[in-house]
This record gives sequence, structure tokens and C-alpha cells, in this order.
Amino acid sequence: MNKIVVHWKNGEIAKGNTTDFSSARPTFHLKTMDDPLCVEEVKLDILKAVFFVKDFEGNSAHEDAHDFSKAPACGKHIIITFYDGEKFYGTSETIHRDRSGFFIFPIDTDANTIRAFVINSFIESVNLTE
Repeated sequence: MNKIVVHWKNGEIAKGNTTDFSSARPTFHLKTMDDPLCVEEVKLDILKAVFFVKDFEGNSAHEDAHDFSKAPACGKHIIITFYDGEKFYGTSETIHRDRSGFFIFPIDTDANTIRAFVINSFIESVNLTE
């Protein structure tokens, strides 16, 4: 079961678990922390991103690193800017702008996020770094 934090385009956030997330399907099911007896169907096209996390608490004092010199050598080094102004520094093997989204891995190995599936319709820009 994957621990996820779901961010909607309207700013809402939900924490919970999923067992059926697939980037190839337009929906998945979310069992939220708020109501574990309820399973909600979530549509990708109304989301900003799905963050797969180590735990739900995170560390509010942690500041994500933005230094690509310490990033894994595999994948493209990219900075994603979302329409809400948030930036995500990470690596990605493939950037599928013709699909609903793509996976990105944070460059900060101490971050709570393991990986994220970012939704193309909420991405303002993708910048490749060297």
C-alpha cells in the first residue's frame, strides 16, 4: 500500500493510501486518513500532483536541497514550476508532455517525498539543468 499526499489544483490536500495508482489510467482510489472507511475515486485531470511519501508527518523544519551536484546521475535534472508558484527540484527518466503527467524523483534524499507524479496541465514550466 502506497502512502500518498494528493494535491488538487484548487489547493486542497488529502493524505491517505492507494493500491491502484497507475499513470496509464485516468483515475485511482484513495483511502483517506480523515475517513479510513471511505474510499474515494480521484481523477488525475483535476490534480496538481500525487506525492508518494515516507510518512504522513514529514519534518516541517527540513528545507529541501536544491543542489544538483549532489543529485543522482541518472535521469534528467529538472526544475518544475507549478502554476501556484511551487518549484520541485528533481530527476526524471522521461518527461511525457503528451500524457497526463510523469514521475519525478526529488534530488534531496532526506526529503519526505520518495517520488511524485506531476500533472502536466498544472505545470507552468519544466527547465532542464546541466
